Amino acid sequence: MSHKRSLGYVYGLEERLLGEFDQVASTSTETLLDETLVRRFVTTGCRSTRSHRLSLVRQLARFLAVEEPGTFVPPRRYLGVRRQQPVLRVLSPQEADRFLRACEVLTGRNAHPHRKLIHGTALRTLLLTGLRRGELLGLTITDVDLEGGVLAVCGGKFGKSRYVPVAVDLARALRAYHDELNAKVQGRHPNDAFFPGTDGRCACKPGRLYASFRRALEIASIEHGGRGEGPRLHDLRHTFAVLRLLAWYEQDVDLLAKLPMLATYLGHVGLASTQVYLHMTRDLVGDVGRRMESHFGDIITAKVTL
Repeated sequence: MSHKRSLGYVYGLEERLLGEFDQVASTSTETLLDETLVRRFVTTGCRSTRSHRLSLVRQLARFLAVEEPGTFVPPRRYLGVRRQQPVLRVLSPQEADRFLRACEVLTGRNAHPHRKLIHGTALRTLLLTGLRRGELLGLTITDVDLEGGVLAVCGGKFGKSRYVPVAVDLARALRAYHDELNAKVQGRHPNDAFFPGTDGRCACKPGRLYASFRRALEIASIEHGGRGEGPRLHDLRHTFAVLRLLAWYEQDVDLLAKLPMLATYLGHVGLASTQVYLHMTRDLVGDVGRRMESHFGDIITAKVTL
């Protein structure tokens, strides 16, 4: 774990799963990692974590096999387990506009008094900056430069930190939000969450923000395809990137020069992740992908995490 974290990986889920593996292994009388132990570990717990369990135990088995040739190294699709790739659902410009307007009138049952203010502003910020959900909820008051219009993302994915400048109108909206929330919630401190939960201090719960996201989709008349079909909350990040590329395309700017800027803004580790958005943009502009193929065709197209 120390080695992985030295490379920039958070390794949170993996640490928990390794702990569970240790518990399973402690009940085995075998001195080697055999198939029985691998099967027990992979099939333990909920099905949604099986792909993570398999990937983790494969890495461990390959490491152990160097010293112990009898170690069982499971194949990539052992027991039929395969990682399900989520369906990416990018909002059209018209849908994005309706979504932003829905955030301004966000309502719902059993909502705390400041739901419209906090969740509405949080969802608008996700769409207008492309931040990851965890990055947004990790923002403290100190991390938000309201005068300069810059968000300081500390310890994002892969441990990367970056500064995210925001548009003038969003900066104005964040200042208004901050002033209104401070007037309603007394005694807030610089290290409190910028988008807090019911106590006004700790970050709002991801599940509650997702509930507000689904409500905003409903208000905006954007159909949800059901579990695994989306739109997902993370699709607001994809939408931001694609609509940014679309705007540059319509302005006839040099996307070859702009793509690295977008990659840096989004906190990607390389251009391969950002290149995916060129293919998404093709759905909104028929020939944009073909026109850019000569420029970006040689960029690595390995599996990426956005």
